[in-house]
Amino acid sequence: MSFNLVDLVKGQLGGPALGQLGSLLGEDSNKTEAALGAAIPGLLSGLTSSANADGGGSLFNAVKDADDSLLDNIGGMLTGNNSSNMMNQGSNLLGSLLGNGAMGGLASAVSGLTGIGGKSSSGLMGILAPIIMGIIKRKLFGGSGFSQNAGGLMSLLNGQKDNVQAAMPAGFSDQLQSSGFMDQMANFGSGAANAAGNAANAAGDAVSGAANTVGNAAGNAADAAGNAASSGGGFLKKFLPIAILVALALLAWNFIKGKSAPDMDGAVSTAVEGAKDAMPSIDVDGTDVGAEFGNIFSSATSTVEGITDVDSAKAAIPAFNDITGKVDGLSGMWDKVPEAGRGQLGGMITDNIGKLTPALDKVQEIPGVGDVLGPVTGPLLEKLMAFTK
Repeated sequence: MSFNLVDLVKGQLGGPALGQLGSLLGEDSNKTEAALGAAIPGLLSGLTSSANADGGGSLFNAVKDADDSLLDNIGGMLTGNNSSNMMNQGSNLLGSLLGNGAMGGLASAVSGLTGIGGKSSSGLMGILAPIIMGIIKRKLFGGSGFSQNAGGLMSLLNGQKDNVQAAMPAGFSDQLQSSGFMDQMANFGSGAANAAGNAANAAGDAVSGAANTVGNAAGNAADAAGNAASSGGGFLKKFLPIAILVALALLAWNFIKGKSAPDMDGAVSTAVEGAKDAMPSIDVDGTDVGAEFGNIFSSATSTVEGITDVDSAKAAIPAFNDITGKVDGLSGMWDKVPEAGRGQLGGMITDNIGKLTPALDKVQEIPGVGDVLGPVTGPLLEKLMAFTK
């Protein structure tokens, strides 16, 4: 392959951009450069693994939707609100593609290898994500000879494995292993395989049930037809089999229409619960901070789901105030959370904010609801976002 993806990403953050990135993260240039040298191949390795686990469909959609124009003005993207937006969007994206556990493990590994702070390491991942996506998009859709689909993306990424492996700093693989990143990525692949297997089993059971039901009905009808035909007159012998076939066709259609598509909501709920189980457990003075954040987002989501009009929005205010109080309580514990733990929790919080916000936006489109919820949910989201910086 005539290009090196690692070098292309590094090239976007060389020269003045490196100094800007260091200032943004609050780290000196040497640590920032060392962190880049680890984070870039680490992220590319993780993205390749996750893509191989699900056939590349999720990553392909993310690449297709990426805004590659930011590559033409990296300096401008690393200043002011642009940098915060870029970092938050990148963190949300990586959380959905790799999972928060893997992101926390990668941030911890980069921090452990290079000495960069935990928050800085997590922020660096968020900055790198849209840059990587933009570069991959230009290679995939820019006439480099790849098919412009998930298969072409897989070919591109798998063709870069040697470059990615060669770029791994000495000792980084050990850091990735000890931070849990390797285990998380292995679990990611296993989880994708299990989900696919469960879905296939559910579909198979539904189809099998449909076939058995229709088959039994067909057998009974055939027996009835045979008996009637053998004992009936000429008219009955001639037209009864046709009538029964029509009835069977209608029976099959109605059964399949109502039963052929298995309900996958339960599978989705199970997957979400499984993600909650994987959240980091971090004890601070006897409080499991990770579990508390999980409960906060669970309560917030349940509260939002119960809002259908202005009256239900007003009734939800006490619940949101209670949630805000819990967030304030956790703010006082945040300084006691180890840096590696903050990186993991920050990724989890970012991911859940990304899921909660669209639900809030949807209910606030109901006439009058935005005026009721905005003054309460706006500050709540700001307080939650403070944990991701």
